[in-house]
Amino acid sequence: MMKYMIKTQTPCLTAFKTIVSVNFETPIAIGIDVAKNSLMICYRYADNHILTKNIGNNDSDIKKLIKELKLLNFSGKIVSESTGRFHMLSAVMLSEKNFLMYVINPLMSKKYNSASIRKVKSDKRDAEILAEIAIKEEKLPDVFTADRKKLMIKKKISLVATMDKQIQAMQATVKEYQETAKTLKIKLTKAEKGILGVVKNLKEEKEKLEKEIENIFNEQSSVDAINIRRQEIFSSIPGVSNYAATLATVFFLEDYCQNPKQWIAYSGLDISVKQSGQWIGKGKLTKRGNGYLRKRLFSAAWGTIMHDAKFKEYYNYLREKKHSYVESLLMIARKIIRIMFYLSKNNCMYNPNKIVFTTN
Repeated sequence: MMKYMIKTQTPCLTAFKTIVSVNFETPIAIGIDVAKNSLMICYRYADNHILTKNIGNNDSDIKKLIKELKLLNFSGKIVSESTGRFHMLSAVMLSEKNFLMYVINPLMSKKYNSASIRKVKSDKRDAEILAEIAIKEEKLPDVFTADRKKLMIKKKISLVATMDKQIQAMQATVKEYQETAKTLKIKLTKAEKGILGVVKNLKEEKEKLEKEIENIFNEQSSVDAINIRRQEIFSSIPGVSNYAATLATVFFLEDYCQNPKQWIAYSGLDISVKQSGQWIGKGKLTKRGNGYLRKRLFSAAWGTIMHDAKFKEYYNYLREKKHSYVESLLMIARKIIRIMFYLSKNNCMYNPNKIVFTTN
């Protein structure tokens, strides 16, 4: 390993100063611990020594980091955690420059930290663990490739999901208030009527946002025939709206196509297993996946019952078997995901004559 003192007119190296100490040895992996305003960078080298530094979580500092990595001819893996919106800028900028960027679930890094004898929790230690994961973990997610517009689609979906939850709570509160006022024979005041109008307007704006998501998705996918085709395939299932088909296309990545159970788990519709020896407990929904997607698939399940005779027959069969209304719809929602998986895999539209329901 050699270190040199150099003078540069474009401060793009490690310390970002006019005079800097530069390590010209190329790291084999990088871990990035993300905070709101900073990024802790950990370079890991072939002989297992490490170098850490702290930079700003902003466009300017990330550009300097990219210049440094190019100077070092870095071609290894870069790993960071999914931390809401804070990881997005660095992940997008590094991905756009064709670095192997991986964004992992925090549960994975927690597993590595728990396995350590020394229980240390710091930004520096977290970055070291992420660099270690880049080298050792064989089951990393797919390389981060989402561009800025695709990320905004997901953030807009997240906004709609939050609004949907809040509107439901407000509607329930307002309805209970109206019924109380009616029982007591008290007229609503101008302010109270105004609240009713606010709730109605929020619902209308949410529906506009849902339409915007469809439109933006279609614009993005205009150069991606595969996504357009998948959306058409999903919406060919009776009861699955264009919006639900759009959500499924956005979240059910084609890369995760080894087994429909992967899609079911992503939506949180899989059943937890409780077993010890001869004892087998009653499993429940894991609900670890995307809650909004799960809710829309549950609604789609009701839609299929209303629009498809086979689904209706299957629903009646489940009810006869003493499954509750909710259990029956959840089972149908899982069936819809399996059908989506099959149709996507075989690039074909829904055909009721090819769908088989187990009723024995």
